[in-house]
Amino acid sequence: MSHLAPVRFAPWVLAVSAAFAPQAQAATQAVQFNVLNASATLPTAFLAGDVLQLDTLVLGQTGALQQTINFTLGANVSGLGGQAVWEIDTATGVGPRLIGVNIDIFNNSTNALVTSDAFAGTLGGFAVSTFSSTIGPGTYRMVVTGTGVRDSVLDATLTFASVVPEPGTYGLMLMGAGVVGLLTHRRRRA
Repeated sequence: MSHLAPVRFAPWVLAVSAAFAPQAQAATQAVQFNVLNASATLPTAFLAGDVLQLDTLVLGQTGALQQTINFTLGANVSGLGGQAVWEIDTATGVGPRLIGVNIDIFNNSTNALVTSDAFAGTLGGFAVSTFSSTIGPGTYRMVVTGTGVRDSVLDATLTFASVVPEPGTYGLMLMGAGVVGLLTHRRRRA
């Protein structure tokens, strides 16, 4: 049975791995609307792992719903996923009722439709839809439309992702390959 000495890393190995370490990102930018027709522009660009959250609670107002959020995506974003849920109490009920909801994401520079929500079904008085699309850096707007029959309750969440590995992944991969190489070299010598 061989006994291995403690592994020591050269200072450059630690410096390289620190340079490629993933940065704590995952920020959530929330937008709250309490009227049917509203818009907002978010000043901070989203990066991979960040979340855009829309929270709509409109009481005592009925009619056409049109809400717009303008946002920017940073260089490392290449996809999005998410979901929306809104309350659809029965037509004869007294609870919130929001119908005909559609959520679209447009590219601001070309005005082209990037993606729309896909209706997933209803459960317990709530309707659910989902999002999934490739998307790149740039400026966009999310447009939510529908009709508030009574009070309106809607929540939507978009999570932005990076399909390509981030620099931290490469740093960890290089460090792992270095450790395997070092251990292999030590075994051959032993």
